[in-house]
Amino acid sequence: MEVDDNILIQYIGNVLSEDEKAQVEAWLKTSSENKRILEQMYFVLQLTEKVRIMNAIDTDKAFALFKVKRKRKTGIGVSWRLSLRRIAIVLFIPLLVLTGYLILHNNSEDGLKMVEISAIPGAVSAFSLPDKSKVWLNANSSLTYADHFSTGKRLVELKGEGYFEVVKNATKPFVINAGPSYSIEVLGTSFNVSAYPDDKTIETTLTEGSVMIKAVAKDGNSITCRLKPNEKAEYQKDSKQLEIKQVDTDVDTGWMNGEIIFKQAPMDNVLNKLSRRYNVKFDVKDKVVMDAVITARFKDEQLSQVMEYLKVASGIKYIIHKPAGNGDNKSVISMIEIYK
Repeated sequence: MEVDDNILIQYIGNVLSEDEKAQVEAWLKTSSENKRILEQMYFVLQLTEKVRIMNAIDTDKAFALFKVKRKRKTGIGVSWRLSLRRIAIVLFIPLLVLTGYLILHNNSEDGLKMVEISAIPGAVSAFSLPDKSKVWLNANSSLTYADHFSTGKRLVELKGEGYFEVVKNATKPFVINAGPSYSIEVLGTSFNVSAYPDDKTIETTLTEGSVMIKAVAKDGNSITCRLKPNEKAEYQKDSKQLEIKQVDTDVDTGWMNGEIIFKQAPMDNVLNKLSRRYNVKFDVKDKVVMDAVITARFKDEQLSQVMEYLKVASGIKYIIHKPAGNGDNKSVISMIEIYK
């Protein structure tokens, strides 16, 4: 049984009839290779949408170049890999490659197909949601959502950091779950959320419109507040306290343009961001190192240049231990020893 590319595109767009959907889903169950084909096509479509956002090229022409007729056996993988390479070239920006990977799975309770898109270390992933809202994911982040928003809310789950441009829909609020005790509800606006599991805080920075923050206090009661543009909400996970402050939004959104901006940032915050950006681990030998605060802006600098700046700015010393083995293996990361 073969399924035409155009049918798969319509399936991803959720515009097929119930009978046609059933045929595609039956085809998906016949082999893991078929599922992989659908996932790769989904990824191509998402990247093509990113090109549309960037207004860099004629996206209809771009997708025509990437869309290939699937061939049997080995020809399938080769054709799709060539397409993905071409897209990566189109979307390349200094230091960051706009890339990611996705997982499709079914929700057995309501029959929805769930999508999870992740950004790999040192990279940014950009894509559109079923309602045409735009999302940028920072390194080591993931977003999970239904392939179509059929309920009264547009619900997504964020792990890590993401920037959202939400399409306004007064009848269907957009809700982000960023942890068991923290959520953000909006109707239509632009904002940044940082909710890495290993960070001590969850941060929401508003650039345009308004958002409603809902969190759980230490006593178990609910905390709610509404943010205004250029405000940031900082939620302490341990103490469960919520603080609102005026900020320069560029500091929190610069990562979308390949920048890392620090403004009187504590050293633990600096090392966490550098770890995700450069895919390295830090081993702090002297805890006094963590007393330093850093103000800096980095974009195209190599890791060694950044470490030299930190050495001058805070008086630290460091040793970079490069990974043993094949240097081309991007999954193997360096260890940086830091001491005073």
